[in-house]
Amino acid sequence: MKIIIDQAQDNLETEIVIKCKAVNEEIQRLILLLKSSEERILGIMDNANQFIEPKDIFYFESVDKKTFMYTEKQVLETPFRLYELEEKLGNLDFFRASKSTIINISKIKKLSPKFNGRLEALLENHEKLIISRQYVPIIKEILGL
Repeated sequence: MKIIIDQAQDNLETEIVIKCKAVNEEIQRLILLLKSSEERILGIMDNANQFIEPKDIFYFESVDKKTFMYTEKQVLETPFRLYELEEKLGNLDFFRASKSTIINISKIKKLSPKFNGRLEALLENHEKLIISRQYVPIIKEILGL
């Protein structure tokens, strides 16, 4: 793969051109990654709106019909339901870990087996989350285990 960057003052906007023999899985993934890099998630904290980059989100959790977004240092409420976030972020490193949790796979530091077929995910911020038994095959498939 060859990457060419043309940086000039007269370029009015960023333009990405992909030249290839055929659009394969790798190209499709690149396209989805580029499109989703512009995607930000609305979070609300202290009655102020903030837009958070998906790469900065550790996980989402639904509690008492409210959805919360956890970053390294903040907990924000988001107006989205988990199923909406799953659709919105499905092309990125997010996966459903339980009925009430969506985890950013890239923030997982370690996976440990627990009893009853569950897994425990240790995140980079040292939080521990449980991956429900029914979602364990999905994470194993994603990680190629």
